[in-house]
Amino acid sequence: MVEDRFKRKPYIEKFVKDLSIQDFKVSVSGIIVTKSNNSFLLDDGTGQIQVIAANIPDFEYIRVFGKLLPTEAGFEIDSEIIQDLSKIDKTLYKKVKELLSQRQ
Repeated sequence: MVEDRFKRKPYIEKFVKDLSIQDFKVSVSGIIVTKSNNSFLLDDGTGQIQVIAANIPDFEYIRVFGKLLPTEAGFEIDSEIIQDLSKIDKTLYKKVKELLSQRQ
């Protein structure tokens, strides 16, 4: 059996409005509103969050997996994985996320 110290914590799917200081590894999905050199602003319909990324994707709809970092203005995400969600049904996906967040 693998020791707990070697296990990675899972990413927790969140809405921007539900992010808290207790969260560390999160995933947030939405659209890119603005881009700069090493970051972009992601809007998930409940709020916006700055995402730090080495490569900024050109996808229409994405999910970002990363570490949540507290800032003076709130939070930002240091991205580790960016997933293209352009081909999914966005309305259905949001409904499923809402239902799952109610169970937590």
